[in-house]
Amino acid sequence: MLLLAVAAHGQNQSYTVSTESFPNPERGFYRYSSSGSTTSYSFISASTLSSYRAQNISVVQRLFYLTQFTSTPISSAFLANMQTDFNTIRNAGMKVMIRFAYSQSESAAVLDATKAQILAHIQQVAPIIQANKDVISTYQYGWIGCWGENYYTSQVADFGTGDYTQYTTTQWANRKEVLDAMINATPIEIPIQVRYLHYKQRLYPNGQSRVGFYNDAFLGEWGDSGMFLVNSVQSAPSTTDSNYLTAQTDNLPMTGETNQINAPRTNCTNAVSEMNKYNWSLINRDYLTANITNWTSNGCFAEMERRLGYRFEMVSSAFANNTITINMTNSGFANVYKLRKAYVILKNTTTNTEYSVEVSSDIRTWKKGLSIQLTKDVTGLVPAGNYQLFLNLPDPTLTSPLFAIRCGNVGTWDATKGYNNLNQTVAISGSTTTTTTTGTTASTGTTGTTTTTGTTTTGTTTTTGTVVVVPVLPVEILFVGNATLVINNLPSQNYTIKVYNLNGRIKARSTDLSGLRSGYYVVKVECNGVVTSKNIYKQ
Repeated sequence: MLLLAVAAHGQNQSYTVSTESFPNPERGFYRYSSSGSTTSYSFISASTLSSYRAQNISVVQRLFYLTQFTSTPISSAFLANMQTDFNTIRNAGMKVMIRFAYSQSESAAVLDATKAQILAHIQQVAPIIQANKDVISTYQYGWIGCWGENYYTSQVADFGTGDYTQYTTTQWANRKEVLDAMINATPIEIPIQVRYLHYKQRLYPNGQSRVGFYNDAFLGEWGDSGMFLVNSVQSAPSTTDSNYLTAQTDNLPMTGETNQINAPRTNCTNAVSEMNKYNWSLINRDYLTANITNWTSNGCFAEMERRLGYRFEMVSSAFANNTITINMTNSGFANVYKLRKAYVILKNTTTNTEYSVEVSSDIRTWKKGLSIQLTKDVTGLVPAGNYQLFLNLPDPTLTSPLFAIRCGNVGTWDATKGYNNLNQTVAISGSTTTTTTTGTTASTGTTGTTTTTGTTTTGTTTTTGTVVVVPVLPVEILFVGNATLVINNLPSQNYTIKVYNLNGRIKARSTDLSGLRSGYYVVKVECNGVVTSKNIYKQ
């Protein structure tokens, strides 16, 4: 009775902002790794990734060096090794920025491959990228030049020298052909990054909504070693270029590393200012370590660790008349750059049944520095009863709580579920929904308090009280033992399974995949008119 009275008059909850650092998906400091540039592939290890998460790291950079394939196709063994890496990264609850290169030394005999060979390699790796789009944070435009930085190159005829102000029209066209090939062969969920501002300005003068930036000479000399076109060592970028980069990274990734001590730009005050100005989401903790040391000793490392990328903080929540309101802010340097939805979880205190209700279709709109308000009337969406409330910001394809977004508040994180506890228990009154029919009168009972709702149509009054139960969790597709599909969270037992190869042909219609050959497949499960897809690799 007391709880019902509180619900009728409304209730409010305030939240305390935390100064704690913790890992959140696709943001923060990242760690570097590579496959190595010899014939012996260097795998990334689960123990290494576990130690990184303990350091609040959620993203690792992975450079795939194709040193032995400058004039041949990539071997099947190398491609299989890549898949092993992606599996290890996924199992560790982390994501990865990927780049391909052919050399990691300016003195290498061959720095990169021809345009034709690069284009062939882009098509070779495309199926693996497609199959692992759930854990690939960004795909960096590499391929050309040492380290894939598009600078030093052995293919002068195709790509020109290191000075991009001297490229011919043909060389620009060749570089664009490589970048276009990457974009066209890559799932739309994965953003592409280029190294230099002028590349995007020149190649896509009308814009390219999928192309962000990486700056591997952040806060350095000569316009960050070519990030900006400048006239002298310490010249600042033009206002036009500066504003362009700010606008272009509003919902696209800005990542990279520093490469020198360059006071006062690398000092705390300016470093924080530029990270905020240019919407930085991720920066390398492994390089340059001298700057990491300075930032730590001068007191700004902790702020960077908290604010790189997004940092959502709950301010307050309210409940009245079956309506939930949540007020939040984003105190990070950047906004979310990949599609993600937000849900309120209502957990029935008697049955422990959970109901998931969407409250935002795209949290990329939750801009830094602005107030964020979520409002949802749950009338008709759950049965009458008492409920605990949670905010859930899950990954759209990964169900592990390690991939859910945690808010920066004290005493609200449920690590087991990956939920942000609103610390509210509320009473939902009898819920009704109204539908209209023609020529008939229908009445059905409600769950909880009986309520009759009249709706007038042409000569007809229809009363209904159907409770709409929202599924607890999205449908989950698991591939177990390299042979069997397991489908969880189905709202109905009336469903179909179709398994396609990458040519779009149906290869199976059941959960038993033991008879399929090794390779990449797309699983599609349709239930109640909703199709859920998952990419799998059968060894």
